[in-house]
Amino acid sequence: MNKKIILLTLVLVFLLSAMVVTSSAQPRIVGVSEGDWFKYGEITVSWSSNDPNATVPDHLNESNETEWLYGVVADVYGTNITIQTVAHYRNGTEKTESGYVDIDTGDGNMTIWAISANLEANDTVYTSVDYSTWRINETIVRTYPDGVRDTNHLNMTVEQSETDYYYYNSMRFYWDKPTGIIVEVYYDWINQTGDYLTTWSMLFRITESNIWVVPEFPTLTSILLIFIVVTTAILIYKRRILKTPIH
Repeated sequence: MNKKIILLTLVLVFLLSAMVVTSSAQPRIVGVSEGDWFKYGEITVSWSSNDPNATVPDHLNESNETEWLYGVVADVYGTNITIQTVAHYRNGTEKTESGYVDIDTGDGNMTIWAISANLEANDTVYTSVDYSTWRINETIVRTYPDGVRDTNHLNMTVEQSETDYYYYNSMRFYWDKPTGIIVEVYYDWINQTGDYLTTWSMLFRITESNIWVVPEFPTLTSILLIFIVVTTAILIYKRRILKTPIH
């Protein structure tokens, strides 16, 4: 009898553990489709230093020369999203690149461009161990050119201070919750060694997207709708007239 009770208890514990694991695992959902595009037309870069030997990093120079950045979903396969990007520079030249990101594990060379749709606060951005500490801080409402959007926010800060040395790095990411696409990125960086201080910051912000635009009715459809509404109103009016008693 005791053996049966112990066995039953072990089974119940196993089932409860399985339920907890299942309920705590957030399913990863691709929120975009092939052909969806996103344009980042607000790009701001700043850099300053009193160190005579300091030079502007190459990625900052390139970002500063970028007039806009365009990304389009080229393919979706399982949880993998292939994205093609076009960087349009202020001198009129362009650079096209292609890569992918697995919105489940975070694998790929386009990490951060997209995460799972509909993540909640405290969900990990990706499921692999490398991103186990990357958790959504909150879901907030932010305003973009096409209106307000539910946005998942992640803030990560690294700070180190020693004698004659100070380092600070802050990264703020904002993803559109229904699609999982990155909509804003902020970087702030400070490095002070002795009397030398070097700082830089960078902002990328989305300005356009085809999936945010509410399609307008075609002209013919609008005319038909107006005709139906007017015709219905006339019929209702005539019916009321006919039902009105004559004195």
